[in-house]
Amino acid sequence: MPDLLFEDVLLARVEALRDRSESLELSADFPLHRVTLFLSYACNLRCPYCKTIARTPEELVARPEKRVTYTLAEFGRLLDGLGETVQHLHFTGGEASIVPGVVEMVAEAKRRGIPHLSMTTNGTVSSSRYVELVNAGLTELRVSIDARDAALGARMTGSTRAWSKSIEAVKVVAAARDAGAQVRLLVNTVVGTANRAELAGIVKFLLSLGPDDVKLITDVDARDGLPDFPEYGAVMRELRALIDSLPAARHPLLRRKLKTVFAKDSIGLDPTAASRAEAKSWRCYIPLTERTVDGVSYYPCSVYLREGGAPIGSLKEPAAEQRAKSAQWVRENDCRSDAICQRYCLHCTRVFNDATNDARTGRGGA
Repeated sequence: MPDLLFEDVLLARVEALRDRSESLELSADFPLHRVTLFLSYACNLRCPYCKTIARTPEELVARPEKRVTYTLAEFGRLLDGLGETVQHLHFTGGEASIVPGVVEMVAEAKRRGIPHLSMTTNGTVSSSRYVELVNAGLTELRVSIDARDAALGARMTGSTRAWSKSIEAVKVVAAARDAGAQVRLLVNTVVGTANRAELAGIVKFLLSLGPDDVKLITDVDARDGLPDFPEYGAVMRELRALIDSLPAARHPLLRRKLKTVFAKDSIGLDPTAASRAEAKSWRCYIPLTERTVDGVSYYPCSVYLREGGAPIGSLKEPAAEQRAKSAQWVRENDCRSDAICQRYCLHCTRVFNDATNDARTGRGGA
C-alpha cells in the first residue's frame, strides 16, 4: 500500500514534486497519490480520544458538515470531480463501514480503476460485511483495536460488545486472506494513558490473530507525558524482544512505529528546528499530492480536519479551482506558526516535507 511511512514511497513523492515544488503549477493530470474520504462523522462507538465524531447537538450546530453522510450518488459525483489520477482512496469516518451503500462505493471505485482501496474501521459490524468489502475490491483493511481483553476494550470504546466483534472481524478477514483474497490486513492501536502499561501484551495478542502488520498510533493529546509511567522500561524491553523474535522482513509498520510512538517530538513541528527565515520558507506539500475530503469541503490533510481546522474550499468548486486553491494554501500557509500544524503534524508528514523542502533548496539529495 502506498503509504508515506515507507521510505520508497516517500522518496518517490519527493521526486514527483522536484520540478513543481517551487512553481506549484500542477496540471490536471498530476496524480493525487492519496484521497482520504470521511464518508460520515457518525459512529456506533465513543472512543474517548476520538475528535472526529459529533458528540453533541451543539457540535452539529457549530459544525454542520458533521451532519453529512455520503450516498452512493454523491460518491459517484465525488469521483467524477477527482478525475482519473487517484492512486489510493482511503475510506474513513466516523465509522465508514456503517454507511449504507459502502460496498457498492468500493466496487464503483474499483470499476473506475483506482488501484489501491483501503478502509479504517472499528470492526464492529457483521463480519460478513468486511468479506463483502474485500470481494468488492478493498485491498487493505485497518481494524482499530486498543486492548487485549473485553474489559479494557469496553473502557477504550464505550461499548461492552465492541472488542469481541472487532476480534471476530480480524479473524474472518485473515481467514479470507489465507484462502486467497487479495487484501492486506492491519490492526491500528492507539496508545494512550489507559493502555500504555499493557502495550507489550496487547501487541503480542494482536499478532496472534494473524494480521499483516500492527500500526501503533500515539494519542496526540497524551503525547508529552506518554512515556512517563513506571512500567515504561519493562514494556519497551518486552516489545523489542517480541519484535526481534519475528521474521526480519515482516511487520515493518510495527518496527517503525515502535521507534516513535512514545517519542515526545514524534508529532508536531519543532519551532526551534530552523531559523526564522528558514521557517517562513518551509512549506507543507501534502495538499499537492493528497486530498482530504468530507461531504462538504476539502482540507489540507486529515489531521487538519480532525482538529477542527478550516477547509481550503468547497467540493462544489471545479477540479482546476481545487488544485489552484490547494497550491495557494501551500504557498501562503506558514505551517511553523499554524497552531494545528505546530502541535499535531504527523511524523511521516514532517519527514516528507523536510525532504521535499531540502530537494527544493538543494540541501538534500532526495
